Amino acid sequence: MFPNWLGLICATFALLAFFVSYGAAKRIPVKKRVVWTLTTLVLALPGASFAAYYAHVVEVPAWYYEFRSWPRIEACLILIGIAGGVVASLVGPISRILSLLLVVLFVTVPFVKPFLGPFHEGALRDQWDGKVCRQSTYSTCGAASTASLLRHHGIIVTEAVIAEEAHSYTSGTEAWYLARAIRQRGLQVKFQLSTDEPLFLSATPVMEPRESKNDPTVAMVGVRFGNTGHFIALLGEDKTGKLVVGDPLRGRELLSREELRQRYVFTGFSMQVF
Repeated sequence: MFPNWLGLICATFALLAFFVSYGAAKRIPVKKRVVWTLTTLVLALPGASFAAYYAHVVEVPAWYYEFRSWPRIEACLILIGIAGGVVASLVGPISRILSLLLVVLFVTVPFVKPFLGPFHEGALRDQWDGKVCRQSTYSTCGAASTASLLRHHGIIVTEAVIAEEAHSYTSGTEAWYLARAIRQRGLQVKFQLSTDEPLFLSATPVMEPRESKNDPTVAMVGVRFGNTGHFIALLGEDKTGKLVVGDPLRGRELLSREELRQRYVFTGFSMQVF
């Protein structure tokens, strides 16, 4: 089980902030309290989006993945507790309890999945096909693809280490946690979401190395099998212009862009690593 302990600590502080802000707000005149309510509710929106994301009502843009990958961004949750306490100071007893329950919901939902779907002991094994990490569970394609991309850049790390750092569980891994694991090792990431043909497919094959920041062929890419999402690693091009594909389910392969189009349905998600 790989919980996000920082997130849980921030959730605890958010609950404490609820009671502190409730007590403080009760001593403020009602008119000023209304202003504070509106202000704190606006400030709480970024943190509230953590839980709202899991409703999957809208497609989130690339900047949201970047936002969620920032270190210690979980601290935004504390503002939910502050807003909830101020709101509770304006309402009756029943609505006050409802305010507290909503705060509990919004600050805990983003972090419960590792508890609901932990890996059993020994589930994660170190398996490689050359420099491509093979996933050892149904849901660790993201961790395995990240390990492959890191190895492509000369950094050797196992799937299990990435899975722990990225709080993986039996249903998957959030990409923003994978981005954090990459950045902690001195590399950078760039998220891209597109409804058009992915850049790595439309880019003209080259026989010489590209500038790393502009190379869309070194990335973790989202694909779909029916209703199931999957991540694969793209590890650049060979001398013939074929793409080096590190599919955690298949291992290392050389595929032309047309072969990639025929095999995979791309979601439009890409996390370039450089």
